[in-house]
Amino acid sequence: MTTLSLFEISELKRMLKEKYRMELHLHDSCAGQSFSFDVVPSQALLRSLDKYLAAKRLRASFGEDGVSFTVEGRF
Repeated sequence: MTTLSLFEISELKRMLKEKYRMELHLHDSCAGQSFSFDVVPSQALLRSLDKYLAAKRLRASFGEDGVSFTVEGRF
């Protein structure tokens, strides 16, 4: 699992909120960071998230619920 900086998180949250009106929730603990949405995101939002993370050589790894994910490095 990879962690994002507070700047990256605020940048990502702002972009998703402005473009898709979706709130991204951060869950930060000793075990690491995870993120979630209130509802399953649209394919357009997922493409934007993928593009944002890919530029940093990262990817989102979603859970079975389709709303929660962690950030992984691309190897």
